[in-house]
Amino acid sequence: MLRLTPRPYQHEAVAALLAAAARGVQRPLLVLPTGTGKTIIFALFVQRRGGRSLILAHRDELIQRAVDKLHLVDPTLPLGIVQAAHDELTAPTVVASVQTLSRRPRLARLVPDFHTIVIDEAHHAPAPSYHRILEYCHAWRADGPLVVGVTATPARGDRQSLRQIFDGIVYQKTLVEMIQAGYLVDLRAMQVLLQADFDALRTQHGDFVEAELETLLLAANAPAQVLAAFQAHAADRKALLFTPTVALAYAMAETFCAAGIAAEALDGTTPLPTRRAILQRLHTGVTRVVANCAVLTEGFDEPSVDCIIVARPTQSAPLYQQMLGRGTRTYPGKTDCLILDVVGGSTHHTLHTAATLFGCNAARLAQQSVLESLDTQARPTLVDEDPIAGTLRSTPVDLFARRTLRWVQTRQGAWVLSLGAQHGTLRLRPDGPETWQVVQVRRDADPVLLGDTLPLPYAQGLAEDYARHLGVARLVEAEAPWRQQPATEKQTGLLRKLGLAAQAGLTKGAAAELLAAVLGDWD
Repeated sequence: MLRLTPRPYQHEAVAALLAAAARGVQRPLLVLPTGTGKTIIFALFVQRRGGRSLILAHRDELIQRAVDKLHLVDPTLPLGIVQAAHDELTAPTVVASVQTLSRRPRLARLVPDFHTIVIDEAHHAPAPSYHRILEYCHAWRADGPLVVGVTATPARGDRQSLRQIFDGIVYQKTLVEMIQAGYLVDLRAMQVLLQADFDALRTQHGDFVEAELETLLLAANAPAQVLAAFQAHAADRKALLFTPTVALAYAMAETFCAAGIAAEALDGTTPLPTRRAILQRLHTGVTRVVANCAVLTEGFDEPSVDCIIVARPTQSAPLYQQMLGRGTRTYPGKTDCLILDVVGGSTHHTLHTAATLFGCNAARLAQQSVLESLDTQARPTLVDEDPIAGTLRSTPVDLFARRTLRWVQTRQGAWVLSLGAQHGTLRLRPDGPETWQVVQVRRDADPVLLGDTLPLPYAQGLAEDYARHLGVARLVEAEAPWRQQPATEKQTGLLRKLGLAAQAGLTKGAAAELLAAVLGDWD
C-alpha cells in the first residue's frame, strides 16, 4: 500500500523530465492545468533525482503547499524553509520564498550547490528577483543545476517570453484532456451581459486599466446584476468572485449580504489570520461567496468551490485561466463548476471568456458543448436565451459531457462510491481533523485499506483511479444509463427492511444512493 499513488500522467511527467535531463535539456518546462497535481510531480521528481534541491515559490500559500506535498510523497524528506524569519538555508531540500531569498544578504549566505532547482508558478520566472537567484546558483553554466519550471499558464499577460529562462516544454496536458479523463470537473458557463461599452476602456500592460474598469462596472450596476445571475443560476453553489479592484470586491460582498447571502471580501492587506478564518468559513459553507481582487488567483485550493464569478473582465488569457482554475478541482458530490462571465459590448478589445478560452463561437456554445462543437456533431438547443431583469442577459453554455463519478455522503459524513456487486464499495472516512482513509468494502471479504492520512482531494483521487483501474468507471458515472432504470426488487426489499419507503417510480440510481447513504457507515 502506498500512502499516495501517483496518477499515470504524473508518472509520465516525471519520466519526461528525467528523459529531457538525460538528453541535455537543462531548463525544461512542465505545463499542466490547475488542480492536476503539479506539486506532486515535482516532489516525485526531486525524490527520484536525488541530490540537493531548491524549490522557489512566490506566495506564502505556495510555500506551505510545497512542504505539505513533499511530505505527502516522502514523509522522511528533510526540508528547510526560507521565508521571513525562517532561515533554514543548509537543508538538503530548501523551500524558499523568492521575495525572501532574493534579498542580497540572505542570498549571500546560501551555498549554491543544488542539483535541482524547481520554480513553482514558473510564469513569474522572468522577474528580476528570480534572475538574481538563478544567476547566483549558476543556472546558466554548463555544469549548473537542472532548472525545472512548472505552470498552468506558460503564456504571460504582458507577452514576455519564458524562453529567456526555459529551453522548452517537455510535457503538457490541456484542460480539455484532463476534464475528458475525469481528473478535473465538468464546466458550464453563462455570459452575464452588461449594458457597458468596453471600447471606452484604455489598455495598459496588456489589460484594462483597473480603475476605469471599476467605474464602468459600477455604472452598469454590475453588483446587482451579478447577484441576480447568482440567485437565478447558482443559488445552491459555493462561489469565488473576482473583481478588478478592492473597492469593487467589498461592494460585491455587501450587495450579496444585503440579499441574505453569506458573503465576505478580502484583499492583499487582509491580515493572514483573518484571511484564514474567512477561507475556513468558505470551506465549511458558513460563507457562500468570497469576493477578492488578485488574492486568490494562485496558490489557493478549495476543491468544494463549484462556481467562479469572473466580475473582472480581462484581455489576459493567463489571468482568465488562473481564475477559472480555482473551480476545476474535483470534490466528492461535485458534478461540475459553473462559470459566470461578466461581459460588455466591445468591437476592438479581445475579452477572454469560457468561449474564447476553448476556441468556440459563443452563439454556437449556447447550442452545443465545446466537445460537440469540435466534433461538429449538431445537438438540439439546450436552453433559449433567458432574460432575467434590467441589463442582465444570461446564456447557458454546456461545456463538456460529464465524466464525474457518483459519490454519496453518508449520515456520519463519510463518502461512498458503489463499484457494483463484484467489487463492493469504496469509502472515504475521516481518520484525523483534515485527513481521510480509503477503504474497499466487499461482501464476504475483509475491508481493504487502500490509503490513509490523505487530504480529501487525494483520497478521492486515489479512489477514483482505483475504480478506473478496475474497469468500472463507466458503471459509476453520474450519468450512467443504468441509473434511470427502475429499481430492482432486491433494492426495494432491502430498503423496506431498513425501514425506508420505496416510492413509486424509484430508479436504480436513486435506490443505490439511498442504500449507500444508510449502509456506508457500516462494514
